[in-house]
Amino acid sequence: MNQEDRYLRDLLTGKEPEKKIFVSMNEEKKKPKGNVESDLTKIMQEVRMPWFCPKCNKVMKSRLDDKMWKLFDHCFDCQQQLEHKLRVTGKYEIWEKKKFYKNRKAAIIEQKESINNWLQQGDMEIVEPVNVDTGYVHVEKHVVPDGMKDEAKDALKELDSTLLEVETILKELNAELDGE
Repeated sequence: MNQEDRYLRDLLTGKEPEKKIFVSMNEEKKKPKGNVESDLTKIMQEVRMPWFCPKCNKVMKSRLDDKMWKLFDHCFDCQQQLEHKLRVTGKYEIWEKKKFYKNRKAAIIEQKESINNWLQQGDMEIVEPVNVDTGYVHVEKHVVPDGMKDEAKDALKELDSTLLEVETILKELNAELDGE
């Protein structure tokens, strides 16, 4: 006889049923109901294009606004005005060079990271199952020659020097763009 049946029998016969206390070991967080923000709400706000341009408060609904928002964080009209002002003041070419060197700097940093990851990876072993029934596997060892590691280290040195050159050029361009 299970516990529920004993409890019912005791109730029907008039006896005091045996009381047991159940304690749950799992503490579940109760989710509040109503108007609650998700954890992703703040993250998505940064990614999602707003309805209105933060600079001019114009409605951003065209494809061009979407593209300019992703690149410059404002609408197409604001970007046109900015470029026009730069052209009028004669600083557009400097601004253009600055964008070029920023992209170049990002590419150099990415190359350095990938070379560093490759150097840290070291020698590799690839295990391929040949026969599943017998458990036979084929193991390939890929050893990176020391000459390649030396070339990678030399490439890192060259990338460091190039990065320093690009950063000095960017500082000069920033000074010219700010009018110093």
